[in-house]
Amino acid sequence: MNPEIFLDQQDITPLIMALNNFALKLSVASDRQNFLENTGVDFAFLSNLRFDTSPNIFAQSLVSAFKNYQISHQNLNHHPLVNVLKSLCELESIYGLKYQDVELFTRLVEKGQENLKALAARNTVGRIESPIGNPIGTGVLITNDLLLTCNHIFSKSQVQKAWVRFGYKAGKYESEKDILELNIIPNNSRFDYALLKINPQTQQKAISIDETSILDSGQNIRIIHHPQGNPVIISDFGQITQVGEDYIDHNVKTDDGSSGAPIFNRQWELIAIHQGNPGIGRTVNRGSTGGIPIRAIWTQISPYLG
Repeated sequence: MNPEIFLDQQDITPLIMALNNFALKLSVASDRQNFLENTGVDFAFLSNLRFDTSPNIFAQSLVSAFKNYQISHQNLNHHPLVNVLKSLCELESIYGLKYQDVELFTRLVEKGQENLKALAARNTVGRIESPIGNPIGTGVLITNDLLLTCNHIFSKSQVQKAWVRFGYKAGKYESEKDILELNIIPNNSRFDYALLKINPQTQQKAISIDETSILDSGQNIRIIHHPQGNPVIISDFGQITQVGEDYIDHNVKTDDGSSGAPIFNRQWELIAIHQGNPGIGRTVNRGSTGGIPIRAIWTQISPYLG
């Protein structure tokens, strides 16, 4: 899944045609500008538009601006495509929109809203390194100064010091300003998890956790991870293949560097962390790997959540 793509190529021409129909009904430049301002789109988006053009040119420029819009790291819950098309759906009777246009707008709004949730979730995921520049796993932000991951990424190499790098994605260079120091919080749990104090604490919003989520075999899940230390990836849907009291197995494709990665349900709530090979004492079916449900470690981690 690539949550930065809000508009697929095959939807561009139909969207231009649908917005052309809208622009024909709203032909005055000031009316077009007022409508867009009332949808809550940001000034940067508006500043790239001309409102006094023909309906077709206006529709083309609007779609082009949607496609080229860059999500702000500080405002991950906003994309003008979602705002504008959602407003049009709500006002369909006023503008006399065609059924097929409303259907298109609705589908694109739903896709956009899903993308925004995925981007917010991705923003909480970091690559764990020891030493700096050497990836050893993935972690997820559960408070603004606390990271959750798997303990074995430290114990197997006797790591004493680690760092986390947030925002490492395709097309972005590694930067020292994205690195934060980690301090491991000791625990005596039999579960393969680790809590790490982030120094200094980050201003990023932490992930939403659902420790009461019912986990079922066949349930759709996604993982956000750094396989082989590469830029962050949001998996396509996989499934939980087996559920135990203190474990799950799943069939999402992972790799070295994925350990500790968050596992999400369809609502983008954290329900487990990816463990990989569960080790001695339990086997998994071919094509599956293990995970640790949040509910299994909730008693241990909840006191740290405030």
